[in-house]
Amino acid sequence: MKKILFVNPACLDRRVTDEDATMVPIGLFYLAALMMENGFETRILNLAQCKTKEAGEALTLFESVLEKEKPDIIGFSVTNPNRHQAMECAERAKKILDPVSILFGGPAPTFMAEFFMGACPDLDFIVRGEGETACLELVRALDEKDLPAKERLSRIKGLVFRDGSGIRDTGPGRGIDDLDSLPHPSRYFRYHHLAMSRGCPGKCTFCGSPRFWGKSGVRFHSAQWFADEVRALAEKGVSHFFISDDTFTMDRDRVMEFCRLISDLSITWNAISRVDFIDRELLIQMRKAGCIQISFGVESGSDKIKKILGKPLSNEKAVRAFSLTTAAGIMPRAYFIYGSPGETRKTIRESIDLLHRLRPLGAVFYMLVLFPGTHLYDHARQKGLVFDKIWNEKIEDLPWFELDETLDFARVKAYGNQLRQAFYQGLENFAQTLELDEDPSLAPFHADFLSRLAMTFFSGDYAKDPRIQAPARTAEHLFKRALDSHPDFRAFMGLGMLFQKQKKFEDGIRVMTRGLTHYPGSRDLCIGLGISFMNLGKFEQALDHFTPLGEDEAVRPYIDICQQKISG
Repeated sequence: MKKILFVNPACLDRRVTDEDATMVPIGLFYLAALMMENGFETRILNLAQCKTKEAGEALTLFESVLEKEKPDIIGFSVTNPNRHQAMECAERAKKILDPVSILFGGPAPTFMAEFFMGACPDLDFIVRGEGETACLELVRALDEKDLPAKERLSRIKGLVFRDGSGIRDTGPGRGIDDLDSLPHPSRYFRYHHLAMSRGCPGKCTFCGSPRFWGKSGVRFHSAQWFADEVRALAEKGVSHFFISDDTFTMDRDRVMEFCRLISDLSITWNAISRVDFIDRELLIQMRKAGCIQISFGVESGSDKIKKILGKPLSNEKAVRAFSLTTAAGIMPRAYFIYGSPGETRKTIRESIDLLHRLRPLGAVFYMLVLFPGTHLYDHARQKGLVFDKIWNEKIEDLPWFELDETLDFARVKAYGNQLRQAFYQGLENFAQTLELDEDPSLAPFHADFLSRLAMTFFSGDYAKDPRIQAPARTAEHLFKRALDSHPDFRAFMGLGMLFQKQKKFEDGIRVMTRGLTHYPGSRDLCIGLGISFMNLGKFEQALDHFTPLGEDEAVRPYIDICQQKISG
């Protein structure tokens, strides 16, 4: 039986804040689980998690794994940003192992098979689009000896391979109609990025997802299968999930059933949706099932720009969706794109005006870049503005402004700065004046939501951002509002620590003492109270809170100090 290694290469540029770029794509977990279910020894190697910028660290790790594992087949999940490391690894593999078969899959080779076959002489196979069926058939074919290799490979749909001096493309692959027929990756792996569906009904001109999934349309796991996967991962210790469907709430009834099935789990999760697939009842059920953030692709406030981007959704729908999401106690996050065809100061002003109406509590601003497989890239190529050979260069992507005579880097950068400035200037007001649904059953969820948001201003990203004028004041407001909604441990602890940091020790003691009435014996509250009493010189009271924790090594030094002070 063939031994398989799947690899997630690192991107060309180091990621500072984009955690998604270091995660193993969910597709590799599906593929590896399918291979293992069929008896093939399989491992996943994540080179994207190498911590330094130097590519040499990842390549050294890759070589050491090859020498130890000696796989027969190495499959790479390839995107435009990580394509160079994938090709470098393929070259190293061919030098270290003989024989070894090199396989590329993912969006970049799906849309540029001819380019990769030419740019990477060590590449043997490309699986285009959805990979499970073709990949399993390929692995079996490489094990099979009854037929000539060319005949074995030609039977596999969705495969590109070398045929003498040429390249053979067997045509579109076969999508999987019944996603529940796939084995649960959780049987073999622990991970936290999931998807209940494949495909997207949208026609965004900047996105390659619809073409990647082919003509199979949007397909779904059943709510039960997906809930079983989440439950199995929760039992392995995963407490927070990222659900990465292009539009998670597209099938409303399926999502409602999923929420019902996981309602007993103590987990949280983020999702992605569209502003026209949201309603109050659905959001409340999602919140009660653990959803704490939904990201929406708003893209622009300009109708002209949205039409160019293939996202002609009204601003009114967006405003309503953000209002409903916040009211349910879920953080709404907005994706905006700038530097689009036809972008001007007027269209950016329209985006800023929409941002003020949306009042998002999180936002991500992207400069428009082109990738193969998107309508915008195809249009630019047809007009002779770009050629596939550009991907030989050491670049991750291609900004639109480089092809547009009406735009330049300085102007587009200024547009992005204006959008970010508008968000950060308004954020504290958005947070301090948010309106929540008055449904009494949501009170504990509102307290949780408000205290989470408060923590971002107290010790999280917003606390460290110089564009936020008074983060401590906003955090205090949110902590207090959380406690007005419902007793919440995070709010008691956070507000007590905030007062402690401000040297308002008496205020901190009052808050944390109140917290102990709801969470008796809490280690963290007891330590917080003890430290506050120590700062007031009240060592006997401090000792009253430390002594029950005497077996805790972290508390022992505080006990010793208090005893020394008391004994004089």
